Amino acid sequence: MQDELFSPTIQERPAAGKPPWRPESILVPAVFGGPLAAAALGVLNGGRLGLPGRRLAAIGAAGLVGFGARLAVSAAVDGNSAVRLAGMVTGVLVWLAALSFQRAPFRAYTYGGGEPASLIGPGFAAAIGFGVLEGILILVLVR
Repeated sequence: MQDELFSPTIQERPAAGKPPWRPESILVPAVFGGPLAAAALGVLNGGRLGLPGRRLAAIGAAGLVGFGARLAVSAAVDGNSAVRLAGMVTGVLVWLAALSFQRAPFRAYTYGGGEPASLIGPGFAAAIGFGVLEGILILVLVR
């Protein structure tokens, strides 16, 4: 007898292509790299998860708004520690925006038997590259 109770609730299979990263793992590059690193990794991971374009654009927009907030803090204060703290806080806020869009698709991916990819290399590259880029932009635009 075929009962609806015993049918699987998650029907999606892992998408072909590169496996996604754990959305929770993007937190570390977001803290050390700032909002642009969080947005870049969030958009890339969202693409790997097959998110629609509107959600990818929202993650990218959150990164730009976060960087704008960091620029505003940089213009308002004189010390470097407040600028670094603003980078960490805005990076975490952008990560939260990306996490809100990616948590459910990633859960469906893992329930379907998918294994996440390692974020170590791309995370270091994003944290260092976007951290340096944000520092240069702050020096050029504000200081």
